Amino acid sequence: MGKYEPLGDHLRAMRDDRWNASFDEIEHILGFRLPNSAREHRAWWSNQSGGNHSQAAAWVKAGWETREVDQKRERIRFERVQSCGQAATISDRRPHLSADLWVEAARITGIKDRGELERAAASALIQREAARTLALMGGSDPGATAAPRERSGA
Repeated sequence: MGKYEPLGDHLRAMRDDRWNASFDEIEHILGFRLPNSAREHRAWWSNQSGGNHSQAAAWVKAGWETREVDQKRERIRFERVQSCGQAATISDRRPHLSADLWVEAARITGIKDRGELERAAASALIQREAARTLALMGGSDPGATAAPRERSGA
């Protein structure tokens, strides 16, 4: 068990999809003081779970991401992006970060399973680009559009 797992466990147990937390609350859950880098470097709170980011791995694995880090006031907001093994939570808020794009895509398409949504998005992208390539080669796919022509410099 990693040293940040208690935070992941806490987030998994939450019923709400948002948690506005103080650094003190997080330290209480962890049982130790956050490192100075958490107070000094915004990157410490990034949602990158690879490499030496064991803290981020704990919340990302739990299906949460960080938002609105306020290091001066030592506050942070966590938002659930995906229930463990379940579909992403749907809301009507505007998409403003990449995680919110999945939420918005699920709302628009009605596909709630993120894996299925990823497959549908990749399939649509491949079909669109194949049709575009066909159109550029002189094909006659009625749904394809050619790339805009470049204007020569004057």
